[in-house]
Amino acid sequence: MLTRHHSDPHFVEKLVTMDETWIPLFNPETKRQSKQWKQSDSPPLKKFGGGASAEKILYSIFWVQKDVILSYALPKGMTITRECYRDILKNQLLPAVAENGPELVGNFILHQDNAPPHKARIVTEFLVEQGIETLRHPPYSPDLAPSDFWSFDTLKLSLRGRLFPSRSSLGSAVYQCLKHIPKDSYKKML
Repeated sequence: MLTRHHSDPHFVEKLVTMDETWIPLFNPETKRQSKQWKQSDSPPLKKFGGGASAEKILYSIFWVQKDVILSYALPKGMTITRECYRDILKNQLLPAVAENGPELVGNFILHQDNAPPHKARIVTEFLVEQGIETLRHPPYSPDLAPSDFWSFDTLKLSLRGRLFPSRSSLGSAVYQCLKHIPKDSYKKML
């Protein structure tokens, strides 16, 4: 990456980073978040935990150095397969790039991990057909997955302790949370 950056100073500006994460409709507060002062003679406060069966939604999130350009919730019961991922790239990412980052159309580098659907032949062929370069991702490299240790934690922490009655209400909250992350924070992640 450093070699690439030295040969092309605008390299980082072209990166579209992508990752997936599960977000539950209810995720209880952490012990630290739910601390409350009480009188010494008061009964202990009751805390309710979320069950292991709480519904979760799989989100594919794509971002550039200045903002999130796409957060896509997979339909209920779906998971990422090679066909699903190709369709997300084709029907969701390319239109989102055209709308939110027109300077990137035909000129971005996709940074994704080595998950089998991301490396599948039909996905690779689609990316080649579209002229989309992919950044090689070394196996087991946490240094190149900033979403795992920063943006997803920020997102999930802001949603903790809130119960969402529907997928659409969670989607609105995810959108709002991602939009309220300061723009310079994305650039610092790179």
